[in-house]
Amino acid sequence: MLKAVMCGGIVLLLLAACGSDQSTEEPLRLPEREKTWVKTEQVDITKDAALSPMDAPAINIPINDDLHDTLMKTSGPAPKSPIKDAASCLALLNPLDKTRMLVQREGGAWSMFERSALIRLHSNNGMQIDSNMNKLVFSLRHLCRTAQGVPQNELALKVNAVIDQMGKEKAREHYIDVVGEAPADVDLWLKHAEFSRKNVTRKVPYSEIQALILKTQPLIDLYKNLWDRKVDESNKDAFLSDSVTLLAVINHRLANEPRVVMAMKEDTEAPLQHRWEM
Repeated sequence: MLKAVMCGGIVLLLLAACGSDQSTEEPLRLPEREKTWVKTEQVDITKDAALSPMDAPAINIPINDDLHDTLMKTSGPAPKSPIKDAASCLALLNPLDKTRMLVQREGGAWSMFERSALIRLHSNNGMQIDSNMNKLVFSLRHLCRTAQGVPQNELALKVNAVIDQMGKEKAREHYIDVVGEAPADVDLWLKHAEFSRKNVTRKVPYSEIQALILKTQPLIDLYKNLWDRKVDESNKDAFLSDSVTLLAVINHRLANEPRVVMAMKEDTEAPLQHRWEM
């Protein structure tokens, strides 16, 4: 019996010693996970991405003046029948959009720069080309779909219904005092509702949209042409110059073409709607 007790005591002492050693050890440190970055190619770009800021082409790459003039002045071939409705408008735009998506399925202009060490330093220009080309095409698509007016979204319909019932000032008080929304949010809703109400009846002649689509055809053609080029020392400078020239013309359209500017302003996300019981 005494022998068993002594053995048990020895075991307890050993366990206590082991526990004491473990408590003083440093926590187990696993190696940090390797930090990697992978570009995700998307054909359907999100709206937020489609509305990212425009940047100017890199100033250290000269623009091709002759190409710039050509892109600014030329248009694609006119359709056999002028567009007359949303369906025929989208039918004219769709081939351009398919070419855009074809290039972007393969990585887009960003990938054009990344695949060659000779021009990889300027990959940011490729990202801008992809982003701003998307903005331009999305704007044309918006114009095709809304040539006869822009339907109000759910938020605008709800807010305008309350405005029609109470008046603008009473509606503002209702959302702040009764619903409990922040004044800044309510002011955004009221501004958005007023903007949306005006756009319901705004018209854009299909002839203007057709002209914009045809003017975009040479830009899409160059976009695809740049993708097809294999860059080496002999054509590196020409590729860089042509690419920033394309970007410059796209940026000019986005900033100076009145219908495109209007479409970009209209085709934005509605302000966040916090409460659905309003």
